[in-house]
Amino acid sequence: MILATPPFGHQGERAMGEWFRKEIPVCTSCPMDKIYNDFRQFDGNSQTFRLVTKLQILNDEFGLNLTYATLASMLKYPRTSFSSSKQWKKHGFFYSEEPVVKDIWEKTGLREGIRHPFTYLMEACDDIAYSVLDAEDTVKKGLASFHDLMDFLSCQNKASSDEIMRNVITKSKEDNKEYAKAELSPAELNDMSMQMFRVYAIAELVDAVVIAFKENKDNFLDINCQEKDLISISKGHALCEALKMFDRTRGYQHRSVLKLELEGSNYIKGLMDMLWVGIHGHKTKQQKKDEKLSSATTLPEYHSDTPFGRYVYGRISENYRRIFESPENDLPVLYKEAQLLADAISGMTDSYLIALHDELKSLYEYEHRSK
Repeated sequence: MILATPPFGHQGERAMGEWFRKEIPVCTSCPMDKIYNDFRQFDGNSQTFRLVTKLQILNDEFGLNLTYATLASMLKYPRTSFSSSKQWKKHGFFYSEEPVVKDIWEKTGLREGIRHPFTYLMEACDDIAYSVLDAEDTVKKGLASFHDLMDFLSCQNKASSDEIMRNVITKSKEDNKEYAKAELSPAELNDMSMQMFRVYAIAELVDAVVIAFKENKDNFLDINCQEKDLISISKGHALCEALKMFDRTRGYQHRSVLKLELEGSNYIKGLMDMLWVGIHGHKTKQQKKDEKLSSATTLPEYHSDTPFGRYVYGRISENYRRIFESPENDLPVLYKEAQLLADAISGMTDSYLIALHDELKSLYEYEHRSK
């Protein structure tokens, strides 16, 4: 599964949304203002859909050329950011990809608010992967131990009666006892025990959702399906929810994690400030040509036409810039600019974003001091 979650995960999404809400505030008198909710409410699900349909260019303009069924399954939230539907808080695609989605819906018989049956499987896979892997990551980081996790799961209300949770705990503890006989450091013992816990938990949860899907397939095939999700009606529900609770209380709320999220948010917003200098007001070759032919005498001045602005613009992926500058891209200019910024940030890893931020920061400060 390809994901376009920005650096620092969900915290990165929030940071990007906060930046856009500040720089592109709501304009109640602007007819097209609603489309900018794509960025004010930025979501990695919509960016992922854009990535596979527009940004991953192979031989044509159809991205990875995925099938209609695959693309329809990826629409976890089949609504726009400005839809009146209240079924989901999040959106699944941007205004820029709306024609692609409408084509998918026409070919598959789906519509806004209606998921493809396989979407429930994809969502369940996400829930399983993140709940289990985040628990493993929490232990690997030393924020909790293997025994902390076992104790936490054992103390859940349904631990003794829930077959899946009981199986995972029992098998994991048995392996831990065997590993403890070897001369391993506490860290090694934790790592090996968590690796087997991951194997047992994922296997049990996958089996549970497959069975639940088979037993409820008629509901999922119904165009008026009212099922919220697949995990909640599977026998793996208790284990998955317990793991999410462990992740929240032992991992996400730990001081070191909160500190990292704050630093990540500051890095993202700082880099967006600097990249925006090169993006906002940037003139494409065609625009420059049109201006030369124009009789206009007063043209707006933008920081993008400064040495720093030109350098920053050049640091953005050439592929993203090509899409932004394409004569066929007839979206509103401000929308295209916001989208180029979102594409650029979302395509970075945590470490690359930090490195680029630090590189540009000194140049940015120098240029402003020299003015």
